[in-house]
Amino acid sequence: MSKITDRITTGIWMGLLLAGLVGSAAARGAGEAGEATGGSENLSPKRLSVTVDPRIELLAVVQHFTPWAQKGHIKSNTAYKDDVGRYFGEFGDHPAVTYAESLTTADFAYDAPVQFMLHHGDPPELVQRSPYSDYLIKRAGGEENLMEFAAKLRDFARETGFMQFYEAHQPLYDTLTAEVESLLAGKDYVQALEDFYGESRNAYNFVLSPLFSGNYGIPIETGGECDLYAVVGPCSLKGERTTFACLDYLENMTLHEWSHPFVNPLVDRNYERFEESIALFEPIKRMMQRQAYPNWRVTLYEHLVRACGEIHIRSRLHQDFSKEKSLEYQEGKGFWYIGLIDSMLDIYESQRGRYPKFSLFVPLIADRLSRTSVEDLPERITAFRGPLDAVFARTDCIHLIYPTAVGDEAADMIKRELEGFAGFLSSARIEPVLMSDREALETDWGDKVAFIYGNPKNNLFWGRLTTAIPVTFREGALEFGGKRYEGEGVFLISCMPNPFNKRLPFVVCATNRPEDLAGGGSRITGPSEWYADYILYRGREKLAAGLYRKEAGAWSPAPGRERD
Repeated sequence: MSKITDRITTGIWMGLLLAGLVGSAAARGAGEAGEATGGSENLSPKRLSVTVDPRIELLAVVQHFTPWAQKGHIKSNTAYKDDVGRYFGEFGDHPAVTYAESLTTADFAYDAPVQFMLHHGDPPELVQRSPYSDYLIKRAGGEENLMEFAAKLRDFARETGFMQFYEAHQPLYDTLTAEVESLLAGKDYVQALEDFYGESRNAYNFVLSPLFSGNYGIPIETGGECDLYAVVGPCSLKGERTTFACLDYLENMTLHEWSHPFVNPLVDRNYERFEESIALFEPIKRMMQRQAYPNWRVTLYEHLVRACGEIHIRSRLHQDFSKEKSLEYQEGKGFWYIGLIDSMLDIYESQRGRYPKFSLFVPLIADRLSRTSVEDLPERITAFRGPLDAVFARTDCIHLIYPTAVGDEAADMIKRELEGFAGFLSSARIEPVLMSDREALETDWGDKVAFIYGNPKNNLFWGRLTTAIPVTFREGALEFGGKRYEGEGVFLISCMPNPFNKRLPFVVCATNRPEDLAGGGSRITGPSEWYADYILYRGREKLAAGLYRKEAGAWSPAPGRERD
């Protein structure tokens, strides 16, 4: 973890912010890939390729020395990151680094540099193998800027001996890819995609990048063929290195990113029909924009990709897959219309004789959305229902409420911690408001999001709330979900609905002792942990995590939904 991760001011929320706010950049860039011809009956089998790609690693190394690394790279300290710093440190002001920084400042970021690298062969030559797309040229401010960047990257690769570094780390790369290949064995993801969409692409490449924190779906057109790339960052830590071996994470990323090049062109082709439902964007606009989905078109990309790839295709791969759980998760993140789209996909699947390709069915989805209004949606969708990584998408302002019934010294410690967290929120363009529990009692919470620290015994505001979650405090012990947790080191983080406005979230960070609020972030090992409504720790040991059962306004731990 980073040096400040041991403070709750930053670390406990870093993974949550990344998971909740950083969306798939494919939603902005993959729409340019054309539709392939031919139905599924003519598809040939494809092999899923898993690699650590030297082109992407070269980009990651250069970005490591730019401010972009604070946003787009992992925050955890790893042996690999240390090796990058030691080996390339003297080249931190190389022209390739300064040029990369200037391009990033001009909005050549997220998916754009990744797509750019995949137009080339391996370093150090970086031979351009396919023409730059109009999308890339526009993002870079002209083709000459792309040519210049490629030239500087070649110089960097040669001057630093980049390929020697890459080859020296081949044992690490082999370990990372072997873990993924083992985890994905037995499932033909490529065939599942092609069967569903009724189309084929030339190649499917799964690229692991140990430094990246984002995920990108990239289509590359070469000689009339389209190669798909899913470029993903790690899901967790494993000792001094990262790992990508989280099955839910891998499947979601693979099927999500490879679905964009199928889905986006179809939304574009039918956008006049889809635009008739643009009123549906307004109530979810803030949530979508917080996740980097700026408009209705991009929001449609994401709705369809999640419904098709992450839910419908995965349900075909796993007999025990819970659609209900996945739909609830996506709706909680603001994708309110995904259930309706999923029901349309059931119709598509039942009438494949009439609709052999997804492209033939998409106009029906557009027409159905045009006949939908927000008033048609049940409260269970529009109300906040978790999980934790959906919290930040709901607001531009967070109120941090500290307890006062803890003694002056402890209160000062907690305030110092939260002041650091407030600074981090500001850097993420979320306005922080630090207030005492006494001030909170005098505040109207109908349009606000609160993070409440301590427990009902020492936080006066919490003590007067009626909450939906099953946590109480008696005789110095936290009782949660019918179990009792006594003593020091106990730390519960849980989201819940705002008692004054069900569409907004509250979060509690609960401990038996105020001093246990410090160091909360050091317990978090990766973004996949935030796909939960609650996480309970004692010290660094995770005791429980999962999703609540949400019935009649009460939330309780749901059997079969634990993430221990």
